[in-house]
Amino acid sequence: MSTLLLAAACSHRATDRVQGAVPLPEGVELLRIELENGTLDVATIEEGADPRVLTFAGGVRMDAADDGQLQQLVSMDHHLVGALDPEDPAAFVLRGPSLPAGLQGMIAYEGHVRVPASMPVQIDVANNGHVTLVGRRAATEVHTGRGDLRFEQCVGAVKATTGQGNVIAYEHRGDLDVRSQGGDMQAFVNEPGEKLTLSTGKGTVQCHVPPDLECHVDARAVIGRIGSDFDFEVVKPTAYSSEMVGSRGGAKTRVLLRTASGHIAVRKLEAR
Repeated sequence: MSTLLLAAACSHRATDRVQGAVPLPEGVELLRIELENGTLDVATIEEGADPRVLTFAGGVRMDAADDGQLQQLVSMDHHLVGALDPEDPAAFVLRGPSLPAGLQGMIAYEGHVRVPASMPVQIDVANNGHVTLVGRRAATEVHTGRGDLRFEQCVGAVKATTGQGNVIAYEHRGDLDVRSQGGDMQAFVNEPGEKLTLSTGKGTVQCHVPPDLECHVDARAVIGRIGSDFDFEVVKPTAYSSEMVGSRGGAKTRVLLRTASGHIAVRKLEAR
């Protein structure tokens, strides 16, 4: 179902509301979601719904250089479409609408996609886009050219990159590896896995972990300070930089924290 809403003609902009369902073929073991631009919420399939059917609902924003190009964007099918990867029959690719060759403008999907919680997912937003993951129970990779990242109550490894954006993760369980060229990071990790990496080019890094965590910590701020609730020694190689390296217990988790310009804090999770 699609309902078109045209903005004022002089703005060369339009929006469209879309929703739909895409069945997963038998044998699919990996889902890839590809968008040019957008804000994407990845949630689990609702209780009682068919676990082999992906559903989506949201809106599509269009910007064009003139009315003629806008009409071309308006006339497109804006739904998300899926197909098997011809080079990997175990991978299913769900794609959002893309800007036709030769057109000047932008098209973006903003909405949610409900997927099986236990299916590995790869998300690629080529340009600008915020991504939220909720209730994942399998490995997930996220890459966006620019945008904020949010991970809520995920179990399983999460690996993510953003060119510029803030990151927050809470009630996380498993590996977490997040890197940004710039932006603040805050992570509440209830059960760390083998790897916990938070790295930003410019921004503050806050890492909250269990008080009894056995780990090896390597934290470095090129320009900035480091604070810790644990008994690791903080040194200052230069007047502006800080480093904190140390181990406790069996060092089961490797904690790597980096910022080129900003502060780092390692805190104990508060008991609930």
